[in-house]
Amino acid sequence: MERHVAAPNEIPFDLAIKTAEKFFSEHNIARKDIDFLIFCSLIRERQAPTTACLLQNKLGLSTNIGAIDVPMGCSGYIYSLALAKSLIYGGIAKNILILAGDTTTKFLHPEDHTLRFLIGDGMTATSVQYTSEENINSFVLGNDGAGAESLIIKGSNPRETITPEKDIETTAMPYGKLIMDNADVLSFALKVVPQMVNELLQKEHLAMKDIDLFIFHQASRLVLETLCKKMNIAEEKFFVNIQHLGNTSSATIPIAIADAITAERAKKGDKIVIAGFGIGLSWGSTIITL
Repeated sequence: MERHVAAPNEIPFDLAIKTAEKFFSEHNIARKDIDFLIFCSLIRERQAPTTACLLQNKLGLSTNIGAIDVPMGCSGYIYSLALAKSLIYGGIAKNILILAGDTTTKFLHPEDHTLRFLIGDGMTATSVQYTSEENINSFVLGNDGAGAESLIIKGSNPRETITPEKDIETTAMPYGKLIMDNADVLSFALKVVPQMVNELLQKEHLAMKDIDLFIFHQASRLVLETLCKKMNIAEEKFFVNIQHLGNTSSATIPIAIADAITAERAKKGDKIVIAGFGIGLSWGSTIITL
């Protein structure tokens, strides 16, 4: 498996600046037209002010914009889209920039070879604009904090005392240590994702056959293959690219959408179910039309 790892001194704030600059250089969207900025990441530049506020200044965006952090992981991109759509429908914004991604490798213990093999770093930029066409459909969102211990970053709570007994080195792991119960996370995904997708399709009065492509959070190959089989999704309708990037947290879905288009697995007019699930425990899905 290939994966990308940020430099030791790079965190999502740094990657967001580089990604946004690349976005503006490659797309015909002026900085002055952005009227809301959403930064979705588990690692922020500071506790306060919000990283989105700092990014507004660094990117030279207008001061007459809203800027907010969405500190979520694997379902964060879906939540960011839901927030963006709500802002547009509420008449608050018309041109929203979402910067979503993480440097999750910063949470990995040097000797945790299982997660080190799986986790990668990445950052993405998405433009959500007002249009007469509805390209983002209904949402299904959910959370179950009772399962938080199954996927959690230990040592990230200021009230926690970091001790050698907890196997978290304060010098090597200043952001905390990612702990994941693989069996619990797999069980969680197999329970909520099929239910979530079914509820979403019912909301939109659609059937599985009406969907051109399914793009799920690239959690792990085991999770994806098991979900594909359990939900009876044809392989040609199920997109997987985790082998090239690893699990990049909130960046996996937007990267997969871009890769699917590049690979000609998705084209204009296609209906795509996107679904995120993970730390929280949280989950969310929607249907987008290219």
